[in-house]
Amino acid sequence: MPSSALDTELHSPTVAYEAAPPTPHEDVVAPTSRRSSRFRLALGLSVLCGVACVSIGALFVVRSTKPAKPDTHSLVSTLQNAAAIQVDVQALRPSMLLNGRSTATIYLVPRQQTATSETATSSLEFDAILTQRGETHTEEYVLLNGHGYWSILANDDDATQLSAGCLQPTQVPPMSLLQPSLTSSRIVGNVIVGDTAVDMSCDDGYLLEVAFAGEIFAWCASSTTSQLVHAKGSDLTLTLTYLSDLADVPTIQAPHLDEMCPTLDTTMPLAVAPQARATRAEATAQLESATCGCQGDMKPCLFLHGVGESSTQASTSTFAASWGSIENNSPCCSSLTFAHLDTVSRPWYDATLLQEFCDAALGAASNNNGNAVGDLILVTHSMGNLIAGGAVANNLCQLSNRVSWVSLAGPMTGSKTANLLEQKCNSGGWGNAAIKSILSLVGKCPAQPAYLSLKTQDTDNSYAQSQFAMAQTARQQHTTKKLLCGSSPTGLITVDSALQIVSQMSGFDNPNDGVVDLNSCTAGVGTNGFGNTYSSSNYYASVNHLDASFRNGDGWWGDDRKPVKWFECGL
Repeated sequence: MPSSALDTELHSPTVAYEAAPPTPHEDVVAPTSRRSSRFRLALGLSVLCGVACVSIGALFVVRSTKPAKPDTHSLVSTLQNAAAIQVDVQALRPSMLLNGRSTATIYLVPRQQTATSETATSSLEFDAILTQRGETHTEEYVLLNGHGYWSILANDDDATQLSAGCLQPTQVPPMSLLQPSLTSSRIVGNVIVGDTAVDMSCDDGYLLEVAFAGEIFAWCASSTTSQLVHAKGSDLTLTLTYLSDLADVPTIQAPHLDEMCPTLDTTMPLAVAPQARATRAEATAQLESATCGCQGDMKPCLFLHGVGESSTQASTSTFAASWGSIENNSPCCSSLTFAHLDTVSRPWYDATLLQEFCDAALGAASNNNGNAVGDLILVTHSMGNLIAGGAVANNLCQLSNRVSWVSLAGPMTGSKTANLLEQKCNSGGWGNAAIKSILSLVGKCPAQPAYLSLKTQDTDNSYAQSQFAMAQTARQQHTTKKLLCGSSPTGLITVDSALQIVSQMSGFDNPNDGVVDLNSCTAGVGTNGFGNTYSSSNYYASVNHLDASFRNGDGWWGDDRKPVKWFECGL
């Protein structure tokens, strides 16, 4: 298995920006055919590291609680001394597909440690590979000598490399999360999902509860083989097979790249000072269900996109390029309507555009009263929030108290990125090569009216400033609302660092999603009532601006990375 591939630069004409987000400051609608290239880069390595994290967590609780039956030293040694471990993963939610599939196989190869035996038993380092073949291409994720890689391969006999890149430190589950997870772990006697007891098929062993990044996993550990066997979480199941021969493992090697990839912190601690915990066998691991039914009243749903649609078209019942497959995770929607409005050639406060929104809302809702929208779940992303707020503020239509407004990543005081766009276009265009590669797909210079209307409120003209204030008030005064604001320019899915670069160039002073900062997203509402779990009414999520529209599904680790589940389970 090659291990020196990281020590020297590997050169190839790889294009690293092929699947970059289509715009640095708003969600320009790309053709549906490009959606397949927006693969889950973060997801691949997240699965690799997340599996190892919960595995080590399970080992830790056995060591620290010292149950009567298991030989704890053997349990740890079995993992460290295995030639490799095959992990079969099953996603339980349709929003967590990897390259179109709900199953994946990961190979973890523990690295030999040359330190003292005491050091070697206090931590674990590993290499890993996940290869996922889809209908149009194969995705491969590699962790090798502490560096992470992604690559896209053709489905041909030679597995021709089509594109490749580095995985960034922000795309790896932070190992700092593991220590508090281990100190709160415990042995349990049974597992309940929702209100139903689950048979874990663990007659030959015992059950362990391990939390990681806010999520609970129940593990079965074998008493006779000193092996972790399988695990169940709310959204994933895991099955482990210990391999004795590396010939059963695909070759783990780095793809051909023109760059050296950053070092990732993936060392797993095995020795952590435990806190007091429950060890009684009758304790129960309580898992949430993978899916949710409607908690409130079913209503028609209207989804309004942000900037980037070049013309007004008839509404549709799906809109994958902007909204992914959210129709599969909308239990409270009695019907689904996706608006298509021209959000390029007109500023967001254009009277005709505002009226088109009102027409769409009245057309989608039921039980209207004049220009008052009746029963409706209104879902607005980015500039769509300003359009809806502006329409109400200018009395073109009103929202009754039966409208549930779900507000996603709204630039309610504008975005510094729009100011940056204006500056770059006025000075001859974007100078950053990575940004140019994105803008060449959509031609952002000269800047169009919709984009310019998103300049920050305090830098715009007096009329625009008053419209911003009115839209903020309209959203603030609507009593039935839920908000989502993103805090990670990298987000769930990134091919290169385009959104991160744009975030840095824009000069944000506060946490942001690459386009909209927290102050703008919460303007008029404030941050009270926000939480970073998908059960929070208002969700402060580790997602970027594109993730906030559900198009990239949910993350495979962390309850702060599941926008689709937040929407599905929160209405």
